Amino acid sequence: MTKASRDGQSNRNKAGAGAEEGAGAAAASAQGGEGATGGAAGMEQITALILLDMSAAEAYGVALGACRAPELKKQLASFREDHERHVRELSAALGVAPPEQPDERGMAIRRYTELSAREDRTALVAMRGNEELTNDAYASALASELPDEVRRLVEANWQDERRHIRWITEEIRTRGWELPELPSTLAEVA
Repeated sequence: MTKASRDGQSNRNKAGAGAEEGAGAAAASAQGGEGATGGAAGMEQITALILLDMSAAEAYGVALGACRAPELKKQLASFREDHERHVRELSAALGVAPPEQPDERGMAIRRYTELSAREDRTALVAMRGNEELTNDAYASALASELPDEVRRLVEANWQDERRHIRWITEEIRTRGWELPELPSTLAEVA
């Protein structure tokens, strides 16, 4: 490994640690009572959503760079704005500033998108995978104890996430980018 790549890895590790420390500090400040987020468990769920939305926004930026079709770029930019808004709203609900850097999972999401998104089709396929993660995370957060005001915010954001994945899935399908399923046996081919 070259010195430059070691230095880059060290900087990425520090950035990830900084995001985790910031999230941990925010969690620690809310653990004293139930507060606006429903206690420690609710705080952890919301902090995880903030970090995931932040990573999703960055991944959309990568996908935008890979896409060429103006209509795709316009819609992906709109989805990125939704994720950026989610970060702001959820951070405000916690009463903390958004983290400056993504955590390790966020860096992995960005790297996956960088490796996967090469043109319109691969950018949408990568974002479908990322949206599956965010949809699952929002559904999980809604299964936990959250105060009513925070629950309404999480539900509204989840509706955005569901809209994102529906649109992406439909674009992939209507553009004919889904690969046909292969037969499971040679007998089905004959």
